[in-house]
Amino acid sequence: MKRSLGRRLIAALLVAYALITLLLVAWNYWAARGQLVQQSPAQMLGSLLARSVEKLRDAESACAVAQGFASELERLRKLQGYAYGGAGVNLRDGEGRSVCQYGPQPAAELSEGLSQTELQGRPHAVFQAQGGPWRVQVLDPLIGDDVLILWVLSEIGSSLLLALPVLLLTLWLAVRTGLAPLRRFTARIAALDTRHELAALNLDLRYAELQPLGDAFDALLKRLREQLARERALIHDAAHELRTPLAALGAQAHVLLNSRDEAGRAQAAQALQQGLARTAHLSQQLLDLARLDQERPPQPETLDLAELAATQLRQAHPQARARGVQLGLQAPEALPWQAERVALQTLLQNLLDNAIRYGAREVELQLGQGPDGRPWLAVADDGPGVPPEQHQQMFERFWRGAQSQESGTGLGLAIVAQALQRLGARLRISNGLQGRGIAFHIGL
Repeated sequence: MKRSLGRRLIAALLVAYALITLLLVAWNYWAARGQLVQQSPAQMLGSLLARSVEKLRDAESACAVAQGFASELERLRKLQGYAYGGAGVNLRDGEGRSVCQYGPQPAAELSEGLSQTELQGRPHAVFQAQGGPWRVQVLDPLIGDDVLILWVLSEIGSSLLLALPVLLLTLWLAVRTGLAPLRRFTARIAALDTRHELAALNLDLRYAELQPLGDAFDALLKRLREQLARERALIHDAAHELRTPLAALGAQAHVLLNSRDEAGRAQAAQALQQGLARTAHLSQQLLDLARLDQERPPQPETLDLAELAATQLRQAHPQARARGVQLGLQAPEALPWQAERVALQTLLQNLLDNAIRYGAREVELQLGQGPDGRPWLAVADDGPGVPPEQHQQMFERFWRGAQSQESGTGLGLAIVAQALQRLGARLRISNGLQGRGIAFHIGL
């Protein structure tokens, strides 16, 4: 059986009710015990006995009076139903010697006035006072703890048992009505058609405990809307970008199949090969962008950034050699750091590809460590650069700017922006090599 929040609440409230019951029993027990001591006839009889013997000088007369008081105490206790025995009257002289003793005698000397002590395993109320030359001590047995607890339970237990069904019904109604807004919220979510409806619910839950849940769900719907909007925009832009090269591929294939001119066929074959390469490059960049767009948590690992940078530079050499671009590397022998490998590889790959494609004759990859111990990297070139007013715009998808005639897809820097976000890295843009071109400085 699944756990129930309602049952858990009712159980917690019943435990609280049981604890309150125990506290009530304990409080009533101590109150009753105190009242038994205060209402004991020991104080009244002890005071009368002290006044009665204060004028007497001979022990025989004083003991006769004490014996009468002891008999009276036993009679009173029997009338009240406390026939436990153990009542006693003791008389001592001025030197503390026992003159006469009727009933039990405390082992220790007690303080003046009314007090409580244990005697023969039973609680006793004890009153002690000075009556002339005599020290009077009256002991009154009290009911035991077991009997007193049973009496307390009999007094309040019936009321508590009668209240229990009413309490259970009240708790059930309170929990059911209290959880009703949560059930309505669940029904609203269950009725939501996520295929067509992702608008915020904006439910007025009216309860402070439930409102954060509604706000969190609205925030989730917002992220889903943004994710779907990005995916739709990407699909739309990708379809638009692929339409032109695919049409060109179709035209070149037609020329290749139907042209009888050998030179024309060779030119069409070369154009077809370039178009296929561009389409493959665009497809790969779309895959990279989709992979970086995923909202899965980053998976960092310990990397040697110097080795990773050298590897990416070696992979870019064929492309650079074909375009007559010289590549350079400034990096320490080793630079370990925690980062997500795929995001960092994609970042370097697209920065190098962007620098090689757009007019550079020299591209340099730099790697170092700042004063705070955090690594940084930079890709600088000596190409035409990008005007400062277009720096923000150049990270948009399919933006090419003044280099629109180049064979790029306009996705490279958009991929860089996604990789930066995934790495949690900082970007700074400055002039490139020898004051020309552009440099991208990345702080990890």
